[in-house]
Amino acid sequence: MIFDTEYIVKKINAIQKDDTIKNENDLADAIKNNILPTETLLSAFTDLRLKISEHMRLDKVLFLFGNGASIYAGSKDTRDFQLSRFAKDKKYKSIKSILQNIDECGIEEQLNALITVRSYYSIVKDDNEAIVTQLINEIKNELIDNFVNSIDYAGLNLHEIFLLKLRSFGCLSRSSIYTPNYDLAFEYMMDKLRIEYCDGFSGFVNRVFDPRTLVSNAKTSIIKIHGSVNWKSEEDKIKEFQPRFSEHKVVIDDKTPVLIYPTSDKLYQTYSTPYSELMRHMLDEMETGENVIIVLGYKYGDDHINEILLKALENPNNIYYFFLYNPSEHSAFTDRIKMLCESMPNINLLTGSILASFDVFVKYIMPALPEKTDQEKAFELLKGVLMGDEKQ
Repeated sequence: MIFDTEYIVKKINAIQKDDTIKNENDLADAIKNNILPTETLLSAFTDLRLKISEHMRLDKVLFLFGNGASIYAGSKDTRDFQLSRFAKDKKYKSIKSILQNIDECGIEEQLNALITVRSYYSIVKDDNEAIVTQLINEIKNELIDNFVNSIDYAGLNLHEIFLLKLRSFGCLSRSSIYTPNYDLAFEYMMDKLRIEYCDGFSGFVNRVFDPRTLVSNAKTSIIKIHGSVNWKSEEDKIKEFQPRFSEHKVVIDDKTPVLIYPTSDKLYQTYSTPYSELMRHMLDEMETGENVIIVLGYKYGDDHINEILLKALENPNNIYYFFLYNPSEHSAFTDRIKMLCESMPNINLLTGSILASFDVFVKYIMPALPEKTDQEKAFELLKGVLMGDEKQ
């Protein structure tokens, strides 16, 4: 089933008995400026919240959160990265014209273009190969410093509400959070709330990656499928180190963290440790049993992740909620989901900047308690009537 902003607008106008909210922009302004009462918004999202509440009672609750879940706290959208500004740097003067002619269409495409240019210089034995390599390394450092580590760890209120709702619902031990994000937002808040979690590492002084810890654990799982800013390679092992925080910012001294950077090479990197084990675990969880799978803040731009989601669709016992922030964007994956949700009742697609907002999801869609559906309420009412007849 497809839900869009118009669906919520109609709900709100029916509750208020007027039509002051006419479109997505009106609704966004009303939410941002606190024009609508919280009770009205909660009521407008009741149907969706009840659906998810019912499905969160299944075997496992599996989340896939992309960068859209961290932007509110200060993480930057990598699509805002601008390569052309490096053309102003004197040390890149020899490749200035190339930098000015690469389209600014997201950091991955720009890095891929630079990698192609470097390959050309390598073939023709041009000294600019070293210059391009220097620039690629500088961009990778900037990605960590200015796009990932820009998070204000004192402002993770939505992460806190999300985890508190999971706890009150009673499904923490059945929940797994998968994310390609490198930041430590979920880990930081789980520590604050004293939630024990499993992340694929074992040990205390030396925390070493051990995929066996992910099997049959009775804790919340936080699984970083693209690596993390506090992972490093040491002694042929992947280790997790304790980060430092200063003025609510994370301080990472190691400038070579174990990450899958946003380049065309990332597909091949997923075949190596630790990513292959993490991706395999993700697929195993989604293929086994009856689960609710919620995908939000993710741009559906990683083929290796999309492939796992498509394979998971072969499990007819799963219930899916795919959130699509910009419904006008097209990809092979999202077009297929749009087609499948029309004929498969276990697939739900929620589109638009309101419904697919991490803020709205956490505050109004995410259930805090296992609410009773109308069917369950009716059954209890009927049961009460029948029991009353028996007593008579």
